[in-house]
Amino acid sequence: MSPLVESIVRSWVAIGVGIAAISNYLIINKLWKRKHLKDVAESISISAALLGLFTAIPLLIQAVYIDRTPLPALKTAIGIVTGVIFVMIGAGMWVGGNRGIPFRRLALRALRLEGRESGDLVKTMLQPKGAEEIIEILGLMARLDHEVQESEIALLRRFAAQWKIDAPDLRAGAVTGDGSLLEVREAVQRYLALRPPYEQAAHLLDVLNLFARVDEDVSQEERFVIEEVNGLIQQYVGKDTVDRSTYEVVIVPQTKEQFDAVAELLPGARLSERRGGRIISVGTFFSHDYAEAICKKYIALGLFTAQVAD
Repeated sequence: MSPLVESIVRSWVAIGVGIAAISNYLIINKLWKRKHLKDVAESISISAALLGLFTAIPLLIQAVYIDRTPLPALKTAIGIVTGVIFVMIGAGMWVGGNRGIPFRRLALRALRLEGRESGDLVKTMLQPKGAEEIIEILGLMARLDHEVQESEIALLRRFAAQWKIDAPDLRAGAVTGDGSLLEVREAVQRYLALRPPYEQAAHLLDVLNLFARVDEDVSQEERFVIEEVNGLIQQYVGKDTVDRSTYEVVIVPQTKEQFDAVAELLPGARLSERRGGRIISVGTFFSHDYAEAICKKYIALGLFTAQVAD
């Protein structure tokens, strides 16, 4: 990569971190004004926030002490601060009547309430439009971390039974082959192409969060997918309150053999000229981490791949 292109990419990354800080501030600002309301506190999933913190902290440590990349470290730190505030509000620290109650008791009470409500999600989505597509998405999610758990199979079958459709034939244990992040995203896009009701589409994110937590171990791949699906659904329901950063993943083949290899991996992909070079766009994504995971997939195949913030 030329010094000019590298400088441009670094500037885009810096702008992306700034936009992330602004967007997180705007989200927290809306909640902060309503932090004393019981309904607002109970609407926040603190288990999801805690799981996000659990996976984000090692990423921050890696960015600071191993990779020594300050901008990704700063973006992760912003996410951690946001997660901590979500946990505090979700636990009901500022709700009237909770003053003087230790935070630990508040958090445990909120987690118990969330546990009781999680089972209602299946009943909420009675025979949704695109039920078969949702089951396909869940089947792909179960295989995403290369190991299918009994708890995932049980929950998937529960949804399928509720909707009176066949569940995929999954067996607990290690999964041969790689789980595909792109396959899950494409399945979600096929589901949204059916034009389900907005409220139902929003429930899909709740389903994926529940499914990711059911084995008590949210993998990096599952977290990346949930972040990306959140962007897709927010775009679909038209609830973006601020401009969202997007990240394009591009492959820059260096030889004819690499061009041929990419043609097999991405049939129908077209070459384009950009800044004097020929590139192939894999896609544009909402999540930085998701785009980075897609990059690593192609880099592992020996292809020069990069993500470009928009």
